Amino acid sequence: MNLYLFGIRHLKFNCILIYVLFYLILLNPNFCWAQTISGDQKLSGKWNINLHHNAVGNAQFLMDFETNQDEFEAHSRKNADRDILGFWTSLLSRTFTKNFKNGSLLRIENGNYQLLNDTIYLKGKLISTIGNLNIDGFVVGDELQSTLKYDNGNIAGNISGNRIIPDLPLSNYKNLFHDIKVLTQKHIYNKDVLKTKEWEVFTEKMNSSASNFQDDLDMIFAFYYHSRNLPFSHFSLTKTLKPTKKSNPTKPKKGYLTLKQKNSDTAYLKILSFNGTSTEVDSIFKIINEREYGHLIVDLRNNSGGNVEAGITFATNVIDKVSYGGVFLTQKWFNNHSGLPQIEDYNKFAFFSEANNDLILEGIHKTKGLCLKVIPKEKTYKGQLYILVNKNTASTCEPIVYELKKQERALIIGETTAGAMLSSETFDLDSDYKITIPTADYYASDGYKIDQNGVKPNIKTSSEDALLKAFEKIANIEE
Repeated sequence: MNLYLFGIRHLKFNCILIYVLFYLILLNPNFCWAQTISGDQKLSGKWNINLHHNAVGNAQFLMDFETNQDEFEAHSRKNADRDILGFWTSLLSRTFTKNFKNGSLLRIENGNYQLLNDTIYLKGKLISTIGNLNIDGFVVGDELQSTLKYDNGNIAGNISGNRIIPDLPLSNYKNLFHDIKVLTQKHIYNKDVLKTKEWEVFTEKMNSSASNFQDDLDMIFAFYYHSRNLPFSHFSLTKTLKPTKKSNPTKPKKGYLTLKQKNSDTAYLKILSFNGTSTEVDSIFKIINEREYGHLIVDLRNNSGGNVEAGITFATNVIDKVSYGGVFLTQKWFNNHSGLPQIEDYNKFAFFSEANNDLILEGIHKTKGLCLKVIPKEKTYKGQLYILVNKNTASTCEPIVYELKKQERALIIGETTAGAMLSSETFDLDSDYKITIPTADYYASDGYKIDQNGVKPNIKTSSEDALLKAFEKIANIEE
C-alpha cells in the first residue's frame, strides 16, 4: 500500500515537472536544454565585413543579410550613393544603371545557402561598380569567409566578416581627405596641376561629402568616382588589411612571363606584368635567342605596368642600339621652369640605365629630372617583333611600346594604350590607408607626353583580334 502511494505521488510529481517545463518553453522559446539554431538565425542580420579586391585593396563596411528559407540577399548601407553623388546624380544612376539599388554601393543577389551540421555554405552574385563577381563561401559560428571569383573562375579577392558591429563612422574621413590634400601638395610632380578646374571640382566634391561617409566603402568609392576626371594618372587610395593569426598563407604568384612556340619560326611571349625580375626576363630571352625565332609576338594586352627594373631589361633585349628613351621631370624642375626642356637637353639630365628601382627613386627625390637610357644587351633579339596592346596596356609598358614604334623596331597591333605613364610613390595615412601620388612626369625622347594620351598602334584592331592580325601579318611576310 505504501509502495502504491509512493508511485502515485512520484507520477504526480513528474506530471507537474513536465507541465512546468512545457509552460516555460511556451513563454520563452529560447529556453531549451539543447537549442537548435536555424540557418536563418545564423546568417540573417548585420555583419561587419572586410572586402579585399585586387583592384581597390581592402574596405570595411557593414552589410545586412536577409534570409528566406534557403535563399538570401545582402546589401551595404542604403542611400550611400546620395551622400557621394548628390541627389540628382544618384537618381540618374539608379534610373539608368543597375549598380545602385536602394542606394547601396554593394549588394549580393541570387544568394542561396545550405546548412550542414554547424556550417552554412553559401553562393551568390556580388553586384558593384567594380564588376559582378561570384561568391563562394561559408559561415561557421560568427565568422564568415568567402572567395570572390570572375565568371572564368579566376579569383578576384575575398570577403571575411564577423558579428562584432563597430560604431559608425569607422574613421574621421574628413580629416583623412585633408591629409591626402597635404601630401599631394607636397609630393605632386607639378603643383600647377592642382590649380586646374578639375582639381578644384574634385576637392570640392570630396570636402562636401566626406563628413557623411560612414565606412571605407563610402570613402574609396567617392575617391575613385570624383578623381576620374583629374588631368593625371597614378593617383589612387587603398587600405591595407591587418594580418591576423587565422589568415591562410598566400599561394605563390603565377609566373609573369609565358613563352610558347607556335611553329619552328614563331614564338608567342605573354607578359602579364612587369612585376617580375630582370633575371626572369633575361632567362626567357636566352631561350628565344638560342632557338633563333624569326618572329616574336609579345602580348602586352591588359599589362598594367610594374617596376622599371623588368621593363628596362625587356627593352635591352629587343633594342639593338643605345637609346635615350625619355625623361622623368620632378617637382624640382617645374618649381624652377615655366616650360619643358628642349629635346637636345635631355642628355644633360642625370640618366639611369641600370635596372634598379631604388636608384630611380633616389634620383627622383634629388634631381630635377632623370633621363632613361637603354643600353642593349651584348646579344639582343634580331628577328621580327610584334607587340600586342589594348586600352589596358599602361604605365611601364607605354614608353617601351612608344620607343619601339618610333624606332620602327616593332609593329604595334591593337588599341591605343591607356595613357597612364607617370612615376608614382605610395605614402601612409591614418587608419591603414595609403595614397599613391605621381611624383615625376614623363616625356618621350621626342617630347611626346604619354600620360592622358597613350600610344597609338600601327595596325588598329580590337583587343580580341590583335593576335590574329599578328599571325596574318606573319603569313603575308612568309608568302
